[in-house]
Amino acid sequence: MKYKIIEKEYFSVIIDRLTRFESANVRYERVFNDIINKYLIADPINPIARENKALVAIDIINNTLLKENDFELNQKIAQILLELEKKYFYKNEDSYQYLSNRINYCAMADMIDVTKTTPKNVIWFKKLVENLKNDDVLDIYELRNKYSLLYPIEKIILCEGQTEFTLIETIFKLFNFDINKLGFYLLAAGGKNQVAKKFYKMVEYTKIPFFILLDRDGINVKEAIEAKLRDIDKLYLLNCGEFEDLIPKDILLKTINNSHKNDYNCNIDDFNDSLSMVSNLENIYKKYGFGEFKKAKFALNLKQTIENDLSRNNFLNSEIVDIINILK
Repeated sequence: MKYKIIEKEYFSVIIDRLTRFESANVRYERVFNDIINKYLIADPINPIARENKALVAIDIINNTLLKENDFELNQKIAQILLELEKKYFYKNEDSYQYLSNRINYCAMADMIDVTKTTPKNVIWFKKLVENLKNDDVLDIYELRNKYSLLYPIEKIILCEGQTEFTLIETIFKLFNFDINKLGFYLLAAGGKNQVAKKFYKMVEYTKIPFFILLDRDGINVKEAIEAKLRDIDKLYLLNCGEFEDLIPKDILLKTINNSHKNDYNCNIDDFNDSLSMVSNLENIYKKYGFGEFKKAKFALNLKQTIENDLSRNNFLNSEIVDIINILK
């Protein structure tokens, strides 16, 4: 078999894809196919049979690493991955078969250099291997809590879009409610109309509970989802309107003026109580010539304001308190 050597930095990609929150048969097959397509020097006379692709991909991984396979340690890692698969997803023999492999997980973890952009699941995997090398000082749940690693996952918070996805973790931390320590996996559906579709698909194979957060105008989506809700799932419809309506006006005002400090400052009188916060923000941007109001960009600026300047006291009168209490 002829193959190209896998670059060191690509092992972070491999581990990221092997440990994402998807069933193992999906993620392992995707990774093995990618490795064969990228690194195998194909032999047109002897094409690889489908059932041999996993073995070939694993050989390319292990032969590239050129490190002794610590069989006992790698078996521990494989067993943890299998147990998490059983915790997260309904029984799938294909997934269990993929997880019964001889990948040199330990050597792959050694290839990872953690940076600010390293995905959380990759950091978790590296910490897990380091912990196992240290003779199981912490169990996987203590490890998650100590390093705020998210994994193992306990619950899925399914929200509508990018604003919630950007801000929930930061706002919750003001209340000492760290979703990464608790194992709450935040997932944006990509819009209100995609929430039901995402939930319907995932609930068919996912064992762990969902907390579904919808804007007030998502009543039709709520009714569609309720038909599939299990006893372990919860759905919350915002009373205030949209997620931006959860944010007090003085915080929005500070964010606008921090973002446009060289322009005219807006003031609290620029907010109209009869309008939604998004409508107010669109009007303010037009009034002061700040350009088009973009929700995703503004959410990032708002996140920075919250991280730099605010405490839980700024949100005590917000509906965010009710949401956290329900999640607890």
